[in-house]
Amino acid sequence: MNFSSSESDFIKENESYVPMAVADKPRIETTDALREKLAERTPGSLLDMRHTVFKGIDISGWDMTGLNLSWATFENCNLRGTDFSGSKLDHVAFYNNDIRDMKLRGCLARGCSFRFQDMTGIDLSGANIYSSVLEDATNQDKVIIDDNTKWYKMRCPEVGQAFIAWKCCTDLRVVMMLVPADAKRCMSTLETGRAAKVKVLKITSIDESESFTWAQSTVDPDFYYEVGKWLEPANGFQEDRWKDSSPGIHFFLDRQQCVDYQAK
Repeated sequence: MNFSSSESDFIKENESYVPMAVADKPRIETTDALREKLAERTPGSLLDMRHTVFKGIDISGWDMTGLNLSWATFENCNLRGTDFSGSKLDHVAFYNNDIRDMKLRGCLARGCSFRFQDMTGIDLSGANIYSSVLEDATNQDKVIIDDNTKWYKMRCPEVGQAFIAWKCCTDLRVVMMLVPADAKRCMSTLETGRAAKVKVLKITSIDESESFTWAQSTVDPDFYYEVGKWLEPANGFQEDRWKDSSPGIHFFLDRQQCVDYQAK
């Protein structure tokens, strides 16, 4: 089984946006102003509303389709049941809103921040939420997904199946590891994951021309990977899958992604 990720899932490096000062960002703080802006929508294209700050408005149940809302901010808004289906919401930040039952069907919603939001009933059918932050949100398990939802389900086997994982250590030594069937493991919305136990199978150079018996962690200089050894994280294992940067042995599912990350 192939657990690697498709290049099309990721945010392209050339899809960048010029940083905008807070004072220069468009602001919408009344429903009348929003209606006026939405009147500019044309069929077959996305209305450019990038970087827009929406503050304190009640648009529950509104039709917000056909928009490019990349890098927008929603603060203290009522978005319950609001339909963003097919719109682009990359890097949108949601702060202190009611987003229950919000519809994000078919959306590019990569890199969004849902921290501290109640996600009950959010429809992510067909959405791509790569790199979105669900840490500290509530009811993440009550969202609606389908087979076309990207990056909500873990890419590695959730339970009861062993798999191969990879990590890069100091001196660009690449470690091949077995995550056993009985090991706890988790992944959030990224291509990286964490495990509670691994066995080191092989350590090689990036080009695989050299083999090594040990490798040193790039994070903890006192933690070493040794071929043939079973290892557990020195500081325990955080079982909350959404807490991405937390205790556990971090891994990639794809060797090349591991190498590319460490070689940056």
